[in-house]
Order: sequence, then structure tokens, then C-alpha cells
Amino acid sequence: MTDTCLVKLDLFEGPLDLLLHLIKKNEVNIYDIPIAIISKQYLEYIDLMKVLNFEVAGSYLVIAAELGKIKSKMLLPKSEYEDEEEEEDPRDELVQRLIEYQRYKEAVKGLIDNEILGRDVFLSGNRNGNEKTQELELIKPDLWSLIEAFHSIIERRKLDLNADISFEAESISLENKMAQLKDYMVQKRIAHFFDMFENHYTKFEFIITFLALLELVKNRVLKVLQNEPYNYIEIIYLGEDQLG
Repeated sequence: MTDTCLVKLDLFEGPLDLLLHLIKKNEVNIYDIPIAIISKQYLEYIDLMKVLNFEVAGSYLVIAAELGKIKSKMLLPKSEYEDEEEEEDPRDELVQRLIEYQRYKEAVKGLIDNEILGRDVFLSGNRNGNEKTQELELIKPDLWSLIEAFHSIIERRKLDLNADISFEAESISLENKMAQLKDYMVQKRIAHFFDMFENHYTKFEFIITFLALLELVKNRVLKVLQNEPYNYIEIIYLGEDQLG
């Protein structure tokens, strides 16, 4: 794949966001993280991000190495001396970082929510917006929820994500796909996440569409929302004036 199609993850989320997402997804106690399960899923996400041509920053690999180190320490047998005294949990430092980061995120979110109170309320109805009858309070899903939704589509279509593709050899650029999605959303105004991939059949088509969607979200042409965590994802058209 060419570098021109790389999506920079630092514009969306970071490695600690991914860990918090996995902890919530697995419904585990942040003070008792099952390192073997979480580290395996974390590495699976990194592999998927590479397939999607995301630019995986070094910080993701640092956390991956840290998870591996913690996992190794937890597998070591305890010595008699360690049995007699209280042993420090190898996960403690990571847990404290996650808790501090989570507090920071919640504080920032509170400030943002106060600024945009009442702006993320949309009318529900059919996808063409002709029968809007009921207001819905919607929340913004994180990047990892989008990746999960995308991966579920890939699995449903039974596409091989490990098959090689070349962006240079394909007929449509990222910019052209962004223009197509924008035109589609100008007509629809509101659509399901799955609607964006309805008429695609190849791995390239799915990936270029997903990357185009992320770029439009980053440029504030589109917004992705849910009515509750882990529920279906809605795409909302915000308008070109958001680009400025």
C-alpha cells in the first residue's frame, strides 16, 4: 500500500484508549486485568490496524511490549521469600496509568459536553429524513467500536484480510471515495454504518470506504453516533461548512 493512504491514529485515539476499550468490552475489573486475554486482543487490534493501513505509532508497540513483560512476570513461579512478604502485582503500574488517563479523559469530556450541550440531539425517522418524529440523545463511539463494526462486516462477507492488495493498482483514490461518500450522505443525511458498505465486494472496496469514512469524520463532514454503547452506529451528515 502507498504511504498516501496512511491514516494517522494520533488524530483519533491512543494505545491507552485501546486498553480501556478492551477492558470495558470484556467487562473485567480494571484492578484485576486478565493480561493474557487483553494482550492477545491488543495484538489482534494492532494486526488489524496494519491491514487497514493505519500508521501504528511507536507508543502502541511500547504498550504491547509492556503487556508482554507483565504477562511474563505473572507466569514466573513465586519464590519462598515472595510468598512470605506481600508481592507487588506486576500490573499495578499499568493500572494506575489507566486510572489516571481515564480520569483525565472524563474531565476533558465533561468540559466538551458543557460546551456542546444540546448539539448532539438528532431526529430519528427514515433514512431519507422525510418522517422525523422523535428526538434521540446520541453518544459518540470511539475508534475501536468503528473498527469492530468494520471487522464484523468483513467476517460476515468472509473476506480474507491477509490477502495482498495494492492501492496504486486500484481504480479509485481515497479522495474520490470521500467525494462519493459525501454525495451519498448529502442525499441520505442519516445512514447506518453498514449502509456505507452495502454494495462493496472486494477487500479494497471495504478498506478504502472505511478510510474515507474516517477522513470525513476527521474533517467534520460526517459524525458517527450511537444511541447506546455497542449498539448500531449511525452516520450523520454535518455539511461542508464544517470543513473550515
